[in-house]
Amino acid sequence: MSVLKARYFDGRRSVGYDVSVVLGAGTLKIVGQEIDLQFNPHRVRVAPRVVDAPRWIYLPGGGACVLEDNDAVDALARAGRFAPLLHRLESRPAWAALALLLVVASIWVLIDRGVPFAAEQAALRIPPAAENDLGRHTLAAMDRAYMRPSKLSAERRKMLTEEFNALAASASDLPPHRLVFRSSPRIGANAFALPGGTIVITDQLINLAQSDQEVMAVLAHELGHLAHRHAMRSLLQGSATALIIAGVTGDVTSTSALAASAPLLLVHAKFSRDFEREADRYAIALLRKDNISPRNFALILERLEAASKRHGHVPAFLASHPPTKEREALVREVEGR
Repeated sequence: MSVLKARYFDGRRSVGYDVSVVLGAGTLKIVGQEIDLQFNPHRVRVAPRVVDAPRWIYLPGGGACVLEDNDAVDALARAGRFAPLLHRLESRPAWAALALLLVVASIWVLIDRGVPFAAEQAALRIPPAAENDLGRHTLAAMDRAYMRPSKLSAERRKMLTEEFNALAASASDLPPHRLVFRSSPRIGANAFALPGGTIVITDQLINLAQSDQEVMAVLAHELGHLAHRHAMRSLLQGSATALIIAGVTGDVTSTSALAASAPLLLVHAKFSRDFEREADRYAIALLRKDNISPRNFALILERLEAASKRHGHVPAFLASHPPTKEREALVREVEGR
């Protein structure tokens, strides 16, 4: 039989009581002035040992005891080999640092490799109705914060829409889609692919282009994002990463705001360079299929880059993309075949 001195808290009040903790014959007893409790030791949870900090024993029903004698607690609770091993590891800075590095490396591998794969699989299983709803909310958020109705004439918008529909008809792997026009001096020459099949293009980008084929080259790239569901995958990857970090740090408050902030995340999101390269190759293949020279893609990229240097503002269409020279080389490689 083992007897230890402890401080008992009943879980209802902050007042502590001096008690004795007695373990014997398969029973754990808490005995003190007007306190006589009995528990099954297997239902008692013992906090892990952290150096020589006071040790908590959590009791069924919400009560707890705090004890100073860690060695006795290990014996009392039959913590087994893991808790003493953990204590020995924590007492050696080199081992603790190694353990921290292993945790960081594991999290990085999970985020870098596991999350993208899981996001891709999850995106394929999201109901179209849910994705459409998210796209509508995102577009509404962009309209409130950044954009205004297009100033292009109805005839001009109709002509570009017809050319866009003809381009999209050359593809066989696209979800339902639509093209919308907006004006936005704030974000400038730009185009976005949103969840649910909506592609937004600004008047500023259309006015910057020197031909409709250059406009179609940009839209072919955005169709590539739609075909590979990059917007939804990016949102899922960002959300999963946030959830992993919240789980590791214990910051659960960040997860509660995640769903409400999804439209804002998509507005400011930049696709990864892997996604951009994938969309580039899709665009080049689609343009060739529609008898449009991929050189138009390189030309509009050059104009976008030059405009960004003049105005000191890098549009989102270029911010996360591979370097323009790299993309031009890709176009020359394709055209040289």
